[in-house]
Amino acid sequence: MEQKFKRQLAAIVFTDIVGYTHLMHINENHALLLRSRHRSILLALHEKYGGEVLQFFGDGTLSIFHSSVNAVECAVEMQIEFKKDPEVPVRIGIHVGDISYDGTDAFGDGLNVAARIEPICEPGGVFISERVFEDIRNHSWLQAVHVGNYQLKNIAGDTPLFGISSKDMALPVVRNPRIPPSQHVRPQPNQPANAFQSPYEHEGKSKSVAALLSILLGLWGVQRFYLGKRIQGILNFGAFFLSLALVIEERFPWFLVALAILSVIEGVLFFVMPQGEFDAKYNSGRTTTVKEKKAMKAEEKKRNAEPAQARKSRGNLIIKDAFIAYKAGNYEMARKYFEDALQYDYNDPRTHFMLACCHSIGHDAKQAYFHLASAVDFGFQEFEEIYHNEALTWLRALPDFDAFVANGYRQVAYLNTPKPDLLESKSYYDATVLDRIADLGELLERGVISREDFESQKKGLLGHG
Repeated sequence: MEQKFKRQLAAIVFTDIVGYTHLMHINENHALLLRSRHRSILLALHEKYGGEVLQFFGDGTLSIFHSSVNAVECAVEMQIEFKKDPEVPVRIGIHVGDISYDGTDAFGDGLNVAARIEPICEPGGVFISERVFEDIRNHSWLQAVHVGNYQLKNIAGDTPLFGISSKDMALPVVRNPRIPPSQHVRPQPNQPANAFQSPYEHEGKSKSVAALLSILLGLWGVQRFYLGKRIQGILNFGAFFLSLALVIEERFPWFLVALAILSVIEGVLFFVMPQGEFDAKYNSGRTTTVKEKKAMKAEEKKRNAEPAQARKSRGNLIIKDAFIAYKAGNYEMARKYFEDALQYDYNDPRTHFMLACCHSIGHDAKQAYFHLASAVDFGFQEFEEIYHNEALTWLRALPDFDAFVANGYRQVAYLNTPKPDLLESKSYYDATVLDRIADLGELLERGVISREDFESQKKGLLGHG
């Protein structure tokens, strides 16, 4: 029976071992040891905190929690364990959002945000989104600091990110090209998240200017106009003329004095107010200079522009894991690895062929046909292996296999018998073809295939290509 995607709101957690690909090249045994340690600690602590691991992919994981607090507590305890010998350098990113999952595939806006946060995280740290921060800000021991606003790939607007500062979690060094490296600083754990102040100068409203305006010209409410509080400024201006009129009429002269004293007090409060709190109230959060924004965007672009050769190498490592699991008879694990490898090279015919083998062993005709057809479409020409590979024995025995081969290794799009009222018919194509088109649509939505690939394969399925 076909599984349906289950959509839910959850705390989404991504983890990834830092430098795993390089380590595999220089010391494969140690790399495999760290990955095994990573997974064993993760599974044990997810069970403790009520988390559910949805996917393992190479050296990374995707999991969900029903509670943001549980997710962050679990992440912190994992990092504490990972720092013990042998140390496993891990990044962890957490976001709260929608995720859809059917037991194999996962997608959704919440997943995309969490996936973008994890690579930004410092090794040994836990980075969270603003939504997660709001859930944990009153926690008794979980503390976080603001580490910057980031332009995440395919995510509209700047995204404020926070780093967990409890239990000696790793935090980023704030770098400024205008000061020497010896003066670079880290956010302090005892600072509230909205009080983090970088060495970059601030654009926007200045609290020093606001304080001076309040002390010197506060009677007229000039500081309120400066801070964009026009209504309050007009009321303040009106209060001044009202008090001045009362003084002229020799009634309530203390009203003007009280107004002056309040202005001075407000100015003093501006002076002592933490910069982060001032920015949160009057600058829509921590502001950045134009140069800082350009530097952040350049860094993000560099991070997201992973060289093609590096992606291919990473995919090859996952495929290696897949073949190890396949030869060991763990076909379900092998299937997951091969599916992960498609994210790095979706057009690889051998990967599609091996997925067809895994699905044939699992007696899933729809997916077996889909990947076998994809393998041929992408250039697989070892047709003798299709007829002799033992893994495909079950698939070859199906009644429609010969028709599949005769149709150029594509499933035939059969028309249903017309009904008197054609509007009552839900579909005129074989359901398996529509299922394959739906699968392609999901891959398109997840960004695994391009729009061009989707249209091309869709035309082929419908017999238009």
